[in-house]
Amino acid sequence: MAQTRCPDRAMLALMERAPIDPNIVTSLRLPLAPVAVALLVAGHNGGSVWWTVAAAVLALVLELTDLLDGWIARRYKLVTDFGKLYDPFSDAFCRYTIFLGLYAIDVASLWMVLAIFYRDAAISFFRTVAATRDVIIDARPTGKIKAVVQGVGTQLIMAVIVLEALFPAWPLEQVPYWLMFFITLVTVASFFDYFRGNLPTLRDAWENRPLRKKRG
Repeated sequence: MAQTRCPDRAMLALMERAPIDPNIVTSLRLPLAPVAVALLVAGHNGGSVWWTVAAAVLALVLELTDLLDGWIARRYKLVTDFGKLYDPFSDAFCRYTIFLGLYAIDVASLWMVLAIFYRDAAISFFRTVAATRDVIIDARPTGKIKAVVQGVGTQLIMAVIVLEALFPAWPLEQVPYWLMFFITLVTVASFFDYFRGNLPTLRDAWENRPLRKKRG
């Protein structure tokens, strides 16, 4: 009876090696976002419909790679302090770029893009202030909901834009705007939740109160 040979440590290490560094996947997203917007604007301004389709495909790739780099980092235990900061930066860079592209083709209003930007800038400020008080602001449920709504919402918007380009007779002109409106509302609601949840820390910092002693 044949015996099954157990893989040695070298083989196990090879099997557990990540196919690609997650930070490289994160980096690949950065140049793709401007390219997607360039194609989107070109398609909107009279270019081939396939430019619009290509823009939508790249937007989908941006979201999929956002999931992929996190999965690789967790699966192969490659989570690093740098990656924890780099991934959110890349997410924000790509999302802002796409939102500016939607503004450029009149899908998003300027106030929507500003509201989304101001929300993220404010949360970054909250985290910085909290760090000076030795407080860590954890992700809140509304922040996670916001991320999902933005990710799914932008994909739906891009899909509708493609359908508009392929089937001009379909009454879809207002759909992307209202999807963007919903994304903005969820984003703004997340800001107020973070502000309310971290108000004591912000108030302490505003009034320059002594640091609160940690229990235990």
